[in-house]
Amino acid sequence: MIKRLIVISSLILAGCSTSSKDPTLNASGYIANDGMMRVWTKISGEGQPMRLMSVYTPYTGSTVSTYYEYAAGKVSLIRREVQTPDGYPKELLRLDSEGNASFMQRQLADRNEQLSADDILRLKYEEQRILTTSESLDAGKIVLHQGYINNGEIITCAGETVNPVFSYDQQSWIEKRVRNGGFISLAWLDAPRGMQLLLVANENFCSWEPKLATF
Repeated sequence: MIKRLIVISSLILAGCSTSSKDPTLNASGYIANDGMMRVWTKISGEGQPMRLMSVYTPYTGSTVSTYYEYAAGKVSLIRREVQTPDGYPKELLRLDSEGNASFMQRQLADRNEQLSADDILRLKYEEQRILTTSESLDAGKIVLHQGYINNGEIITCAGETVNPVFSYDQQSWIEKRVRNGGFISLAWLDAPRGMQLLLVANENFCSWEPKLATF
């Protein structure tokens, strides 16, 4: 009986030790020379990237969102969209397990065209750069939050009421935008050195923010 219990206990412990962790979704960002970058990365229980989305908002010009999918830790799809009024241009690149392009296309308002070799190199380079940056930001404990203002309170996209402490100038800018009226969304960074306001906009960031269960 004792031997049987030992065997059963060993099997239970072995099962627990080999069970994989659940995926996680990391959100971060930074201020670049000419705009703001927001990044979401879904990481498997084994620590490999599964999906990544970057949203770059320049000080002037259109926001660019790029979506990446991974297979066994290697990028397999890159989809890039410029948020213009007509929704174009769009770029789509599929890669095989060796990293070779299997499908490449740029969609314009009036036609489709094939991506050039330079386009493919650019997209692959950007993927490596943003993935490495995301890993560095996560290691530095720089966390992106998004939310909106409702009756003077800041509500995160997860529905939590928070009270981030911004600088005087940043808080003044938020209050000015609130006085101007309309729906106000915020994006800010929480880092060991403090908080940094990234964006204030008359749009609903929460309507498209990635969620762990569906991303």
